[in-house]
Amino acid sequence: MIKLLVIVGPTATGKTDLAIKLAKKFSGEIVSADSRQIYQGMDIGTGKEVADKKVIKEKGKWIVRGVQIHLYNVIKPDETFSVADYQQLAYQAIEDIQSRGKLPILVGGTGLYVQAVTEGLKIPKVPPDLKLREKLERKPLAHLVAELERVDPETAFRIDQKNPRRIIRALEVYYLTGQPISTLQEKFKADFDSLVIGLVAPREILYERADRRIEQWFKEGFIEEVKDLLKKYKPGLPAMSGIGYRQVAMYLQKKLSLKDAIQRTKFDTHGYIRRQLTWFKKDSRIFWFDITEADFRKEVESLVKEWYNTVESCEAQNLG
Repeated sequence: MIKLLVIVGPTATGKTDLAIKLAKKFSGEIVSADSRQIYQGMDIGTGKEVADKKVIKEKGKWIVRGVQIHLYNVIKPDETFSVADYQQLAYQAIEDIQSRGKLPILVGGTGLYVQAVTEGLKIPKVPPDLKLREKLERKPLAHLVAELERVDPETAFRIDQKNPRRIIRALEVYYLTGQPISTLQEKFKADFDSLVIGLVAPREILYERADRRIEQWFKEGFIEEVKDLLKKYKPGLPAMSGIGYRQVAMYLQKKLSLKDAIQRTKFDTHGYIRRQLTWFKKDSRIFWFDITEADFRKEVESLVKEWYNTVESCEAQNLG
């Protein structure tokens, strides 16, 4: 059975930093579970480790502080990418890591991506309908949310209602199949021995950490990153609707002042943190650690070591 370490939690909890430390300690590699980090050219505003000059970038993977990270920079911002696509690539990466005798570490804050991998969601194979999507994209977001609440209240309850791309996809599946996406997402047994670590902190601490990180984005050249993207891609693309990218695009179009763009990015990030907390708090498998506690990293490492060595011991007995 493949051992899989999972690290989840809201934005600004230091998931990747912890994962890198654990990867070095337990000979692991990271698989990103972030729906924005898949895009090429979207680095600063998606929280990729870009400040380190020793980062080595390749398509689909980066080497950060000596640790390989898979599923960064998978597609261009104007290419379509579904949860099913992510699930398949993640399984391939995990199998590859394990086949080389290393520990796969799934890390991210996109709850649906994590769930698709760890719980084995059977994602409905419904190809995109571009004409239907264009029609839905012309409607106000509030109208789309109300329609989803009517046809699929379960999905409407758990989905990010500020993400038009997710709302439109759920409606698309319903209109094309006649069935709610929630009834189509069955599960198969994911053959992993998983340990799920969750990082958390009081909300005011998370907001403060997120605000500092956003301010750092702008110091690192976030505006230039968005400006370069807008030379190649339309601002209305789903990829460009991400927090920060949408606000900076509005600033570059002179629809917002820089101060307002930064403030809106912070405000929307706070909302995203609340939604992430709501999503992950429903998962009873998670061992939670408060990042404000001085010894939380030692406690995490101790738990991972116990789990990892127990698995190793069982495997050794089976081989014997």
